[in-house]
Amino acid sequence: MRSGGPGLLHAAVVAEDPEDLVRLCLPALDAALAAHAPAEIVLDRRGARAFRDTRPDAPLHLPAPVDVDPLGLAHRLADHPPGAVVIGRSCSDLPAPDRALAEDTLTLLLADQELSVLCVYAPAQVELARRTHPWLLTPDGPVTSPDHRPPAATSPVPAAVLGPSVDTVAVPDGAALADLRARFAAAVREAGLDGERAEAAVLAAHEAMLLACGVDLVPGPVDLPPGEHTLDVRVSTEAVVAECRGVPGGAGEAADDPRFAHLTRFCDHATVHDDRHGRTVRVLTGTR
Repeated sequence: MRSGGPGLLHAAVVAEDPEDLVRLCLPALDAALAAHAPAEIVLDRRGARAFRDTRPDAPLHLPAPVDVDPLGLAHRLADHPPGAVVIGRSCSDLPAPDRALAEDTLTLLLADQELSVLCVYAPAQVELARRTHPWLLTPDGPVTSPDHRPPAATSPVPAAVLGPSVDTVAVPDGAALADLRARFAAAVREAGLDGERAEAAVLAAHEAMLLACGVDLVPGPVDLPPGEHTLDVRVSTEAVVAECRGVPGGAGEAADDPRFAHLTRFCDHATVHDDRHGRTVRVLTGTR
Protein backbone atom coordinates (compact mmCIF):
# COMPACT_ATOMS: atom_id res chain seq x y z
CA MET A 1 0.00 0.00 0.00
CA ARG A 2 0.98 3.63 -0.36
CA SER A 3 3.18 5.00 2.39
CA GLY A 4 5.08 8.15 3.21
CA GLY A 5 2.24 10.49 4.16
CA PRO A 6 0.57 13.20 2.08
CA GLY A 7 1.96 14.01 -1.33
CA LEU A 8 1.47 13.29 -5.00
CA LEU A 9 -0.11 9.99 -5.97
CA HIS A 10 0.68 9.75 -9.67
CA ALA A 11 -0.67 6.34 -10.59
CA ALA A 12 -1.42 4.41 -13.76
CA VAL A 13 -4.81 2.73 -13.98
CA VAL A 14 -4.90 -0.09 -16.53
CA ALA A 15 -8.52 -0.98 -17.23
CA GLU A 16 -10.40 -3.07 -19.79
CA ASP A 17 -13.59 -0.98 -19.80
CA PRO A 18 -15.26 1.95 -17.96
CA GLU A 19 -16.86 -0.30 -15.37
CA ASP A 20 -13.48 -1.82 -14.46
CA LEU A 21 -11.99 1.66 -14.35
CA VAL A 22 -14.65 2.90 -11.93
CA ARG A 23 -14.07 -0.03 -9.58
CA LEU A 24 -10.34 0.67 -9.44
CA CYS A 25 -10.70 4.43 -8.97
CA LEU A 26 -13.67 4.49 -6.59
CA PRO A 27 -11.66 4.46 -3.31
CA ALA A 28 -9.60 7.49 -4.39
CA LEU A 29 -12.69 9.25 -5.73
CA ASP A 30 -14.68 8.64 -2.54
CA ALA A 31 -11.76 9.85 -0.40
CA ALA A 32 -11.72 13.15 -2.28
CA LEU A 33 -15.49 13.52 -2.04
CA ALA A 34 -15.45 12.76 1.69
CA ALA A 35 -12.85 15.51 2.16
CA HIS A 36 -14.95 17.92 0.05
CA ALA A 37 -12.03 18.15 -2.38
CA PRO A 38 -12.52 18.52 -6.14
CA ALA A 39 -13.03 15.39 -8.22
CA GLU A 40 -12.28 15.82 -11.92
CA ILE A 41 -13.04 13.16 -14.53
CA VAL A 42 -11.45 13.91 -17.92
CA LEU A 43 -12.76 11.10 -20.14
CA ASP A 44 -14.93 10.55 -23.17
CA ARG A 45 -18.71 10.37 -22.80
CA ARG A 46 -18.80 6.66 -22.02
CA GLY A 47 -16.17 6.93 -19.30
CA ALA A 48 -17.65 10.05 -17.76
CA ARG A 49 -21.14 8.48 -17.75
CA ALA A 50 -19.85 5.42 -15.88
CA PHE A 51 -18.60 7.63 -13.04
CA ARG A 52 -21.75 9.76 -13.07
CA ASP A 53 -23.96 6.65 -12.90
CA THR A 54 -21.94 5.31 -9.95
CA ARG A 55 -22.04 8.58 -7.98
CA PRO A 56 -25.09 10.38 -9.40
CA ASP A 57 -25.32 12.95 -6.61
CA ALA A 58 -21.61 13.71 -6.28
CA PRO A 59 -20.24 17.11 -7.39
CA LEU A 60 -18.07 15.67 -10.16
CA HIS A 61 -16.36 18.00 -12.60
CA LEU A 62 -16.52 16.46 -16.07
CA PRO A 63 -14.55 18.64 -18.51
CA ALA A 64 -14.21 17.51 -22.10
CA PRO A 65 -10.76 16.11 -22.95
CA VAL A 66 -8.61 18.70 -24.69
CA ASP A 67 -5.14 18.67 -26.16
CA VAL A 68 -2.65 20.30 -23.78
CA ASP A 69 1.11 20.44 -23.65
CA PRO A 70 2.73 18.68 -20.64
CA LEU A 71 3.90 21.86 -18.91
CA GLY A 72 0.49 23.50 -19.30
CA LEU A 73 -1.23 20.44 -17.85
CA ALA A 74 1.11 20.35 -14.84
CA HIS A 75 0.63 24.08 -14.32
CA ARG A 76 -3.16 23.68 -14.30
CA LEU A 77 -3.13 20.69 -11.95
CA ALA A 78 -0.84 22.54 -9.54
CA ASP A 79 -3.72 24.95 -8.92
CA HIS A 80 -5.94 22.17 -7.55
CA PRO A 81 -6.45 22.29 -3.77
CA PRO A 82 -5.03 19.58 -1.48
CA GLY A 83 -6.83 16.25 -1.64
CA ALA A 84 -8.15 16.68 -5.18
CA VAL A 85 -8.37 13.69 -7.53
CA VAL A 86 -8.03 13.85 -11.30
CA ILE A 87 -8.86 10.82 -13.45
CA GLY A 88 -8.20 10.98 -17.16
CA ARG A 89 -6.42 10.04 -20.36
CA SER A 90 -4.76 13.38 -21.12
CA CYS A 91 -1.30 11.80 -21.38
CA SER A 92 -2.14 8.39 -22.84
CA ASP A 93 -4.10 10.03 -25.67
CA LEU A 94 -1.06 12.03 -26.78
CA PRO A 95 1.02 10.86 -29.75
CA ALA A 96 3.19 7.92 -28.69
CA PRO A 97 6.52 9.83 -28.66
CA ASP A 98 5.07 12.44 -26.27
CA ARG A 99 3.48 10.21 -23.64
CA ALA A 100 6.52 9.43 -21.49
CA LEU A 101 7.59 13.08 -21.47
CA ALA A 102 4.11 14.18 -20.39
CA GLU A 103 4.06 11.69 -17.51
CA ASP A 104 7.58 12.66 -16.41
CA THR A 105 6.51 16.31 -16.38
CA LEU A 106 3.63 15.55 -14.01
CA THR A 107 5.85 13.45 -11.73
CA LEU A 108 8.51 16.14 -11.60
CA LEU A 109 6.48 19.33 -11.31
CA LEU A 110 3.72 18.04 -9.04
CA ALA A 111 6.01 16.12 -6.67
CA ASP A 112 5.13 18.23 -3.61
CA GLN A 113 1.38 18.47 -4.27
CA GLU A 114 -1.17 16.64 -2.12
CA LEU A 115 -2.99 15.41 -5.20
CA SER A 116 -4.10 12.15 -6.83
CA VAL A 117 -3.52 12.01 -10.58
CA LEU A 118 -4.85 8.73 -11.94
CA CYS A 119 -3.83 8.19 -15.57
CA VAL A 120 -5.97 5.77 -17.54
CA TYR A 121 -4.28 3.32 -19.89
CA ALA A 122 -5.53 0.44 -22.02
CA PRO A 123 -4.13 -3.07 -21.37
CA ALA A 124 -2.09 -2.84 -24.58
CA GLN A 125 -0.24 0.14 -23.05
CA VAL A 126 0.65 -1.55 -19.76
CA GLU A 127 4.43 -1.51 -20.29
CA LEU A 128 4.48 2.24 -20.87
CA ALA A 129 2.11 2.79 -17.94
CA ARG A 130 4.36 0.84 -15.56
CA ARG A 131 7.52 2.59 -16.79
CA THR A 132 6.20 6.17 -16.52
CA HIS A 133 4.33 6.06 -13.20
CA PRO A 134 5.64 5.80 -9.64
CA TRP A 135 2.41 4.03 -8.64
CA LEU A 136 0.01 1.47 -10.09
CA LEU A 137 -3.63 1.37 -9.02
CA THR A 138 -4.70 -2.21 -8.31
CA PRO A 139 -7.81 -3.80 -6.76
CA ASP A 140 -5.87 -3.73 -3.46
CA GLY A 141 -5.05 -0.02 -3.78
CA PRO A 142 -1.90 1.81 -4.93
CA VAL A 143 1.33 -0.17 -5.15
CA THR A 144 4.74 1.09 -6.27
CA SER A 145 5.66 0.31 -9.85
CA PRO A 146 8.83 -1.81 -9.98
CA ASP A 147 9.43 -0.71 -13.59
CA HIS A 148 9.21 3.04 -12.99
CA ARG A 149 12.09 5.09 -14.38
CA PRO A 150 12.10 8.36 -12.41
CA PRO A 151 12.72 11.58 -14.34
CA ALA A 152 15.80 13.56 -13.40
CA ALA A 153 15.22 15.55 -10.21
CA THR A 154 18.39 17.54 -10.84
CA SER A 155 19.78 19.30 -13.90
CA PRO A 156 19.95 18.63 -16.73
CA VAL A 157 16.20 18.17 -17.11
CA PRO A 158 15.01 17.71 -20.71
CA ALA A 159 14.20 21.08 -22.24
CA ALA A 160 10.75 19.88 -23.23
CA VAL A 161 9.79 19.52 -19.57
CA LEU A 162 10.72 22.97 -18.23
CA GLY A 163 11.66 24.85 -21.37
CA PRO A 164 15.17 25.48 -22.71
CA SER A 165 17.79 27.10 -20.51
CA VAL A 166 18.29 30.75 -21.50
CA ASP A 167 20.79 31.75 -18.79
CA THR A 168 22.96 30.15 -16.12
CA VAL A 169 24.18 32.23 -13.19
CA ALA A 170 26.87 31.22 -10.70
CA VAL A 171 25.88 32.28 -7.16
CA PRO A 172 28.95 31.66 -4.99
CA ASP A 173 27.97 33.98 -2.13
CA GLY A 174 25.38 36.42 -0.84
CA ALA A 175 26.83 39.29 -2.88
CA ALA A 176 25.95 37.40 -6.07
CA LEU A 177 22.24 37.39 -5.19
CA ALA A 178 21.94 40.87 -6.74
CA ASP A 179 23.20 39.47 -10.06
CA LEU A 180 20.77 36.55 -9.71
CA ARG A 181 17.86 38.98 -9.34
CA ALA A 182 18.99 41.19 -12.22
CA ARG A 183 19.54 38.32 -14.64
CA PHE A 184 16.26 36.63 -13.74
CA ALA A 185 14.40 39.96 -14.01
CA ALA A 186 15.70 40.31 -17.57
CA ALA A 187 14.37 36.85 -18.47
CA VAL A 188 11.03 37.62 -16.82
CA ARG A 189 10.66 40.81 -18.86
CA GLU A 190 11.60 38.97 -22.04
CA ALA A 191 8.89 36.39 -21.24
CA GLY A 192 6.30 39.18 -21.16
CA LEU A 193 5.71 39.58 -17.43
CA ASP A 194 5.63 43.01 -15.82
CA GLY A 195 4.42 44.88 -12.74
CA GLU A 196 3.81 43.12 -9.44
CA ARG A 197 3.76 39.69 -11.06
CA ALA A 198 7.25 40.20 -12.46
CA GLU A 199 8.51 41.49 -9.12
CA ALA A 200 7.05 38.47 -7.34
CA ALA A 201 8.72 36.08 -9.81
CA VAL A 202 12.12 37.69 -9.16
CA LEU A 203 11.59 37.53 -5.41
CA ALA A 204 10.63 33.85 -5.75
CA ALA A 205 13.95 33.15 -7.49
CA HIS A 206 15.84 34.91 -4.69
CA GLU A 207 14.00 32.99 -1.98
CA ALA A 208 14.43 29.73 -3.90
CA MET A 209 18.21 30.14 -3.81
CA LEU A 210 18.13 30.77 -0.06
CA LEU A 211 16.06 27.63 0.45
CA ALA A 212 18.33 25.62 -1.85
CA CYS A 213 21.34 26.65 0.24
CA GLY A 214 19.64 26.15 3.62
CA VAL A 215 19.79 29.83 4.65
CA ASP A 216 17.66 30.76 7.66
CA LEU A 217 14.70 33.14 7.32
CA VAL A 218 16.17 36.26 8.92
CA PRO A 219 15.71 39.95 8.12
CA GLY A 220 18.55 41.94 6.60
CA PRO A 221 21.49 40.95 4.40
CA VAL A 222 22.26 37.25 4.11
CA ASP A 223 25.25 35.22 3.05
CA LEU A 224 25.35 31.78 1.49
CA PRO A 225 27.39 28.82 2.68
CA PRO A 226 30.34 28.09 0.39
CA GLY A 227 29.56 25.94 -2.62
CA GLU A 228 29.06 25.89 -6.38
CA HIS A 229 25.48 27.21 -6.25
CA THR A 230 23.78 28.00 -9.56
CA LEU A 231 20.62 29.52 -11.01
CA ASP A 232 19.39 28.03 -14.28
CA VAL A 233 16.73 30.14 -16.02
CA ARG A 234 14.29 28.23 -18.22
CA VAL A 235 11.56 29.72 -20.39
CA SER A 236 8.72 28.10 -22.34
CA THR A 237 5.53 29.38 -23.92
CA GLU A 238 3.74 28.61 -20.65
CA ALA A 239 6.08 29.69 -17.88
CA VAL A 240 9.39 31.06 -16.69
CA VAL A 241 11.27 28.81 -14.24
CA ALA A 242 14.06 29.57 -11.80
CA GLU A 243 15.96 26.37 -11.06
CA CYS A 244 18.21 26.98 -8.05
CA ARG A 245 20.82 24.41 -7.08
CA GLY A 246 22.45 24.60 -3.66
CA VAL A 247 25.66 22.56 -3.18
CA PRO A 248 25.68 21.57 -0.38
CA GLY A 249 21.98 22.07 0.06
CA GLY A 250 19.45 22.44 2.82
CA ALA A 251 18.67 19.71 5.30
CA GLY A 252 15.44 18.20 6.59
CA GLU A 253 12.03 17.80 4.99
CA ALA A 254 11.57 20.78 2.68
CA ALA A 255 7.78 20.47 2.60
CA ASP A 256 7.71 21.09 6.37
CA ASP A 257 10.20 23.95 6.17
CA PRO A 258 8.66 27.39 6.89
CA ARG A 259 10.94 28.79 4.19
CA PHE A 260 9.10 26.65 1.63
CA ALA A 261 5.72 28.02 2.71
CA HIS A 262 7.19 31.53 2.52
CA LEU A 263 8.52 30.87 -0.98
CA THR A 264 5.20 29.64 -2.36
CA ARG A 265 3.63 33.05 -1.70
CA PHE A 266 5.59 34.53 -4.62
CA CYS A 267 5.15 31.99 -7.42
CA ASP A 268 2.54 29.80 -9.05
CA HIS A 269 4.30 26.56 -8.24
CA ALA A 270 7.38 25.33 -6.39
CA THR A 271 9.14 22.00 -5.97
CA VAL A 272 12.12 20.88 -3.89
CA HIS A 273 14.33 17.86 -4.52
CA ASP A 274 17.09 16.70 -2.16
CA ASP A 275 19.85 14.26 -2.99
CA ARG A 276 23.30 13.47 -1.62
CA HIS A 277 24.84 16.21 -3.75
CA GLY A 278 22.60 19.07 -2.64
CA ARG A 279 19.15 20.57 -3.06
CA THR A 280 17.32 21.78 -6.18
CA VAL A 281 14.46 24.26 -5.81
CA ARG A 282 12.35 25.14 -8.84
CA VAL A 283 9.86 28.02 -8.89
CA LEU A 284 7.48 28.45 -11.81
CA THR A 285 5.51 31.54 -12.82
CA GLY A 286 3.02 31.24 -15.64
CA THR A 287 3.24 33.62 -18.57
CA ARG A 288 -0.44 33.40 -19.53
